[in-house]
Amino acid sequence: MNGRNPMDRQRRIRALDERREQLEKDTHRRRIHLRRRLAAASLLFLFVMVLIGQSYFSKVGYVSDQQQAYAQAKVELREQQDEQDELKEQAERLQDEDYIANLARNELLFSKDGEIIFYFSPEE
Repeated sequence: MNGRNPMDRQRRIRALDERREQLEKDTHRRRIHLRRRLAAASLLFLFVMVLIGQSYFSKVGYVSDQQQAYAQAKVELREQQDEQDELKEQAERLQDEDYIANLARNELLFSKDGEIIFYFSPEE
């Protein structure tokens, strides 16, 4: 047996078996630790994605609201500009004496000297 004792062989085999079991336990612990880290990283990633998604959709809603408000403001501005144009035209017409005389005759029933105005009510 080349000077080796069978007891030494069994001890070495037992030591190698114990070492193999210890390595398997260490490998198993590492795998469990790796799975836990992977699960924690996945949860963290999912949480961050939910926050980003929530922020994105809230911003999309805000932009949509602002676009509607902008469109409404443009319509109101156009209406105000049209009204302003009408008022400017009316102010220019009020500078004309013929227009004022015609307006006084039609609206206030004034007449020129020697002119007779006949008024018919809309009811007739």
